[in-house]
Formats: sequence, structure tokens, C-alpha cells
Amino acid sequence: MRPITKILFVAVALQALALGTQAQQVTLPLEKYEDLRARANPAAGAQANPPAPYALELAEYAVKVGPESARVVQTLRLTLYDDHWQTVPLGDAGSFISADFKGTEGRVEAGEKGLEMHVRGHGRREVRLESAVPVARDDKATRPTWSFALRFPAAAVVRGRIEAPPAVEELEPEGSGLVKPISPGNPGGGWSFVALPSTEVRWTLSGKAVVPRRAQLPLRFEATSATATTLSRTRLQVLGWIEARVAQGRLEALRVPVPAGLEVADVRGPRAGWRVEAGTLVVTPLAPIEDTWAVEIDMTGDPQDRFPTPLLIPQESARTLLLAKAALKGDGLLTLADRGAARTPEDRESARLPESLKSIDGRLFAVADAARPPQWEAAWAERTEVLAAQVDRLLVDVAVGEAGKASYQLWAQVRNRGAQQLTLTLPAGFELAVGSRDGTPVVPGAAGGSLAIPLLTQEAAQVVHLEGLIPLSLPKGDGNFSVPLPALSAPAAQVEVRLVVPGGRSYEQMSTYVGPGSQGPAAPATAPSFFPVPPGFAMVQASWSALSAAPPPLGLRTETEKEKREWF
Repeated sequence: MRPITKILFVAVALQALALGTQAQQVTLPLEKYEDLRARANPAAGAQANPPAPYALELAEYAVKVGPESARVVQTLRLTLYDDHWQTVPLGDAGSFISADFKGTEGRVEAGEKGLEMHVRGHGRREVRLESAVPVARDDKATRPTWSFALRFPAAAVVRGRIEAPPAVEELEPEGSGLVKPISPGNPGGGWSFVALPSTEVRWTLSGKAVVPRRAQLPLRFEATSATATTLSRTRLQVLGWIEARVAQGRLEALRVPVPAGLEVADVRGPRAGWRVEAGTLVVTPLAPIEDTWAVEIDMTGDPQDRFPTPLLIPQESARTLLLAKAALKGDGLLTLADRGAARTPEDRESARLPESLKSIDGRLFAVADAARPPQWEAAWAERTEVLAAQVDRLLVDVAVGEAGKASYQLWAQVRNRGAQQLTLTLPAGFELAVGSRDGTPVVPGAAGGSLAIPLLTQEAAQVVHLEGLIPLSLPKGDGNFSVPLPALSAPAAQVEVRLVVPGGRSYEQMSTYVGPGSQGPAAPATAPSFFPVPPGFAMVQASWSALSAAPPPLGLRTETEKEKREWF
């Protein structure tokens, strides 16, 4: 038996005698004893690696806002779990100024995503950083407004304090920030805040309402002015609309000369009062206007068979866009007697017009020269059978071949106030192929030797379309021929004809010489489905104001190519 085993037996026997009990012998193999001893005194195990190289526990901010920039002081508390260099993203707090690592090795660099801190030193650390962030001012606001942004790091807790000058009354965060005044009821006393980690917050500081800087400059504004004139037998009614856009200064009153022969009946607009002084309309807002302001003006006058487009031109406007339209209400036709300095407006120029002005009938013009506005002329019908409907435009398209037949189609733009149908007397021998109204197929009714197209009762224009064949032959040699036009149950204000004829000849119409492949005066508008012009054919166009229910035929003279006139 080994000595250590003997010692164990002796110790057990002595303990049994001392306790007055009967001794019991316990025998253990040495290997078992060594195993129990190892289990009772386990060796220290290897230390587990930390889940992260560092932990950013707190990011605390002290921000002091100035007129041009804000001073930002960050206090960061973090724990480093090893002695290696660690890179800690700091978000974005403007331009870096200085850092105090308090005995820890470290530096700050500007990266693509903002500031980054590189630090080394095992254990809990505290770092103090200072930076400056620019402050933006809104000069267009009605009260002083400053703003700046901060992007916070991924810290467990983000909190801080913002101090501002006494002129600041409010602080509003845009983002995840929650703000509470440090001294309630004391503007400029400061605010405390908390924010979510890894978020960006834009802070807006507002002061007392004052006049903005641009409002202190001399007044300068531009305007868009539009009028819609409606003529009836009893009165001339004009709806005007003016939008003033202030670029600088303050618009305290809008002064507009009233066109001759008109009286102001009403002015509608937000926060507006009005009066007429010595022929000038004065519209006064309740508060001076510093941005955009629009008003509508109702004017009335005596009816006139011929009148210029009334224009509303605000005084002191640096630039005024003039838009105008006119329409006739009643038993007559309104035609443009003199276009003046008018043009078709662009879409961007008419996009801002109110719906009340857009809904009035008439073509919209842009007037480039106020001294030359468009001139309008009204023709009143006297017979009751033509009072209910009128044809604003008659468009005829004819394609003539060598076989004695011609393709014939027409469009009639009709305004109807009570007629049940439009009756058309087509050229003799007309064979109908297609009939429609506003693109919807219709079956014309027979009215003697004419065709009757049912109409809708509405002020808006509707388009009647007919297509077919007529017998029409060209002279064998030189000679004259005519293109017959339809007779209508209502007078046509404008007649437009397009004629496609075979080549190898020259054609002369209304003292205008037209050769093969050329064309006469251009029509004001085109239809979507004209006959295509075959190669070698000529095209002749003509248009005139008719105001007639039976426009005369279009006469032409044709000559063979060998007798074609020479141009000098």
C-alpha cells in the first residue's frame, strides 16, 4: 500500500474513534481519487470573445446656435473590449474642429459618410469632440427662420441641449427628435431633446414675425391678365381675371384702368375690397401681398356689333401677359374682323387660368401689343329658322380623278340651341358612304333631296361628318370647271375647301395661280382624315368668310402643261 493511502486510512480510523462510532474502512483506487480531486479544483477556462469590439453607450450633444453657424460639442462614452484600433462612425455634425480623448489614443477623420473616430485603449472611455454646422436662413419667410441638420451615431442613448439667441421663439424637429423647453415660457432659454440613433434630424428655429428683407425693397411684380367677352343682343359682358406675382416689395393695392364703355359690376378675390376712382379700378387686399394674388372682375356694357377686345392692364406691372377670348350668345355669328397683334398662346401661359374663364366659349388669344387688340364683328340673323343653330366652320375635301368621279367629304362644326337637325343639300348625284356626329356613326334621314343629321341641344360645338362620291369631270383640254358646295339649313361663318386634282395641268383659282404640287392659302385648321395626295397630283386650298347657308361653288380654270404660264 502506498504511503498516501495509509495516511488516508489512519485519518479515517482516528475520526471514528473520536466520534465514538465504529470505524469503517473506505478503499479508493488512486486513479479515482485523482479524478475526484481534479473535479473539485477545475482549471480556469479560456475567456470568451466579446460580441463586439466596442460599445457606444452615450452620445450627448451641447449645441449653441448662432446667426451663421451652430457650435456642436459631443460627449461620447464607450467601452473598448481589446487593445486594437477601432473605427467608430460619428454621423454628421458639420466641420470637425477639435477633440479631447482624455488620455486615450485616437483621432478623427472625415469619411464619405461623415466623421469617423479611430480610438485604441481597453476599458471604458470618454471622448469630447467639437464641430461647427452651417445654419441656413429663409429670407422669404414672414418670420425669421433658421435651420440646420445633425446626423447622429449609433449610440444606445442620444440626447442633448440646444441653445439659441433670445429672438428665437420656437424650435421644431423634422425627423425622430423629441423636444422640450428647458425653461417653459422663456424664449431662447434652450431646449432639451432625445433622438433615435443613426437618424438625421433637421432643426428649424423661428423668431417673431417681421417683414422679410425682400419686402423692404421697392415694389416689383408681374401679372397675367385674361378677359372672356360674351356678346348678346342686350348687353356686352366681360369676365376678367388678374394674377399678380410679387417678386419684391409689398403690393398694397392693384390699380387697373377700366376699358372704355364698360362698368365694373363685381370683384371677387381673397381678402379684397374695391372701388372705382376716375375710371381706374382699385382693388385693396386686407394685408399687403408679398407673394401671389388673383382676383376676378365682372364688367358690363352696351352691346356693339363691332368692338375691340377689352384688356385689363395693371398699373406698375413690370410685365403683363394678356390673354383674351370672345363669344356670341344668341341668334348670330361672331367673326374675327382684325386679328391685330394676337397669337396662339402656349400651354404654360394658359395653364393657370381659372375654370370659370376656361368654360366660356371662344378661341383664346395671346395679345402681344395692347395697342392692337383683336377686333370682333357680330352678324345677327333675322329669320327664325336660322336662330336655333349656326355653323361656325364648313370644311370640304374633294379628290378628283380622270374617271368622272370624285371622292367628297365634309365636316360641319355646329352649335345648336334648339334645332332638331342639320339639313344638308349635297351636290347632285351624291352617293353617301359614311355619316357621323362627333365620331359616332349616324344614319341621315331623307328630307326631300337633302340629308338630315340629328343634333344635340348644347352650346358646345358638335361636328357632323359625311363622306361619299359625286360625279365630277375635268375638261378634256383647257377650260373652266367648278366644285359644288353643299347648302345648309343654317348659315356657315367660315368655308374652307381643299381640292386634290391630277397633275400634268396648271390650275388657277380666284386670281391666284396654282401649279402642280403647290397649294394656295393655308386653311386655319385641318381635319384628321383628309384624302392623301397621290404622287404627281396637285392640291388647291381656299378659305373665305361666308355667313351664308348656300356658299357658291369654287370655280377654277385649268390649262394643259404646254400652255403653263411662265414665272418672271
